[in-house]
Amino acid sequence: MDTAGSVSKGCFAFKGKKKVAKLENYLSDDEFGQSVVKRHQVGQDMWTEIDTQIQILQEELNSRIFDDLLTFAADSCSTFTLDNLETSKTMVYREIPTAALVTGVNTPDHGVMFATLVSLLKERVSPLVAILKSKDCQNVKNTISKTLSQMVDNPQLLHDEDEKEEELTQKNLPLTLSTLAQWYKHKFKSKLSPKKRRSKGDDLKHKYPPAIVVLQDFESFLPHVIQDFITIASSYLHQLPIVFVFGIATTISAVHSLLPNAVSSLLCMEKFMAPPSSEYLTMLINQIVMTPEYPFKIGARVFQLLLDIFLYHDFSVLNFVKGFRFSLLDHYLNMPLSHLCCPLKEIHKKVKVMDAEEVETIRQLPSFMRFVEENPASNQPKLLLDEKFAKEAIVDLLEKMHTYHMTLFPVLQCLHKLVCKLPKHPLGKQQREVYSLVLESNIFETDAYKQSMELLRMLAKDELEEMLKQSIDVLMEKDRKAITYLPTDLSLFMDRFNTLDDLIGEEEDKGAEDESSLKVIPKQKNMYELRQTLKEMKKKKKKLSPYEKLRSEIIDYFDSVFRKYLICPKNLPLHEIFYYDAIGTVKKYLNASPRSATQLALSNPQYHLQSINCDEEENLSSAMPDICIVYKLHLECGMFINLYDWLQAFITVISSDAEFDPKNPDQVLQARFIRAVSELQFLGFIMPTKRKTDHVVRLTWGNC
Repeated sequence: MDTAGSVSKGCFAFKGKKKVAKLENYLSDDEFGQSVVKRHQVGQDMWTEIDTQIQILQEELNSRIFDDLLTFAADSCSTFTLDNLETSKTMVYREIPTAALVTGVNTPDHGVMFATLVSLLKERVSPLVAILKSKDCQNVKNTISKTLSQMVDNPQLLHDEDEKEEELTQKNLPLTLSTLAQWYKHKFKSKLSPKKRRSKGDDLKHKYPPAIVVLQDFESFLPHVIQDFITIASSYLHQLPIVFVFGIATTISAVHSLLPNAVSSLLCMEKFMAPPSSEYLTMLINQIVMTPEYPFKIGARVFQLLLDIFLYHDFSVLNFVKGFRFSLLDHYLNMPLSHLCCPLKEIHKKVKVMDAEEVETIRQLPSFMRFVEENPASNQPKLLLDEKFAKEAIVDLLEKMHTYHMTLFPVLQCLHKLVCKLPKHPLGKQQREVYSLVLESNIFETDAYKQSMELLRMLAKDELEEMLKQSIDVLMEKDRKAITYLPTDLSLFMDRFNTLDDLIGEEEDKGAEDESSLKVIPKQKNMYELRQTLKEMKKKKKKLSPYEKLRSEIIDYFDSVFRKYLICPKNLPLHEIFYYDAIGTVKKYLNASPRSATQLALSNPQYHLQSINCDEEENLSSAMPDICIVYKLHLECGMFINLYDWLQAFITVISSDAEFDPKNPDQVLQARFIRAVSELQFLGFIMPTKRKTDHVVRLTWGNC
């Protein structure tokens, strides 16, 4: 009985609750901490709205890319059956249905794209989907193993509880396509009971779902591996409805360069094109950046930097979104007044609860100081000393910034519609190029704008009429209260085009009379009088036609509208609250050189850690990370570094404030040293050598 009772007297370990990091744990309870929490909440709400819109755009883009491909995958094996297997063996199955998806060279976005594709294939077409990457498929065995492991170990295929016991597992079967074919026959043979056919796992369109194999980076696969895999798969088409999806980053000719004619003839390929990443970026900028719905904006330099990274580096929309998100987070973290960058309806409430210190911070903004100087002398003391009067002015200025955004973007679209088809494109082809010019300075003061206006004054009637219609459509898209008069005025110009033919007929009759009178040149006494007469006749011939007058009026009207609304935001008061333009910070974290950033972090950890204990850049300190100590010690050595001496120097730095015994070294310190040396070797600063087994070789020289 005593031994039996000891069973209940055991030691049982229970995992504790996982600790979730909270913002409050990193901040103090003073006013600064409360201000950061307040700004963090506003920024988090802002990013949640933006991220939701980005997800909606992503779903719309995916539907455009994948709808046809999903239909192809579902219909390609619709006639496959296992009921008459003996008859199907005698039939010649030669071609494997293959979808060649040309994705483009924006490789950082391919992971998200193919993850979405696999999810949609499993949801709408078949649960038997395997995605293969070249790095995991260095031979045919690994390729087939990856395919089987993803298809067989699929929780979506479990129909009833009693079927779990009959499930075929990969451990006790050979890794071949024959095994997969037998498993498929066991799983989807038509002799399944009606009860199981109606179960949750069988809600697919076809009784025999296809086995879809997605090759994400087709060009990176070894030629002999992919050739053998396709050849083997083609011999099982009478037992297994296989469908291939090739992810091609370059062109469709990559398939023919990797596969000989004997193998490519086994494929029935259909080409599918993904929209270029630049098109997705344009959609993103138009609906996320160039919209009044989100008060936060990026400045000209940051906007141009993110565009340059996209256009000249990786073509990755995902990285552009990451850069935009970093800008938003850094703005709300480091801008003390960023909590005022909020929706219009919350401005009154936030300004009302501002304390005197925050009002004083606003007064110190350069744009607000210019605003005070431009005000009448009677208002300047009130703006600087009267808190209530200053708050009223701040509310008015913040509301004007929101109104500015509401009018800026529709008028900007009108300008783009007018200039996008001009010769040589003085203001660029894309709307984002016009927006970039507006962010830099007053666009109507640039030479490119003046050149565009000159070209617009030479437009033909049909071209100008078409541009006018497009401008009206842009202004009528949404309810824009601030500029409701613009569509009305432009519609009046359109009405005048209808009566233009009658005016042209009258002008032609008058012009004929004037020309007949000008044909008779009176006799002159000398050359001077003749020259003056010819000049007067030349001036009379310059009389404008009705269309030229109307065209001049329209262009002058547009010019006045552009000069009124397309003002550079840098010239507006309190633009610092809404616009983030810290290009140095963005370059530091998003566009840094890997080598220089690594060396700076190792030699001066204070630069990134912002730790008080690591203030001294030149001296070694035990407060530094182990890898930084090891790195600084290795800079003092020559080509070969003795590991024992290196260890003793490391222990000396770590144990500088305590006594240690060299004869009985601390094993924890040795383990820390070994880990730091391994990390340094991984970064490429050192490597082992066979010349001296207890030494390592430096791979860099100087202070690097």
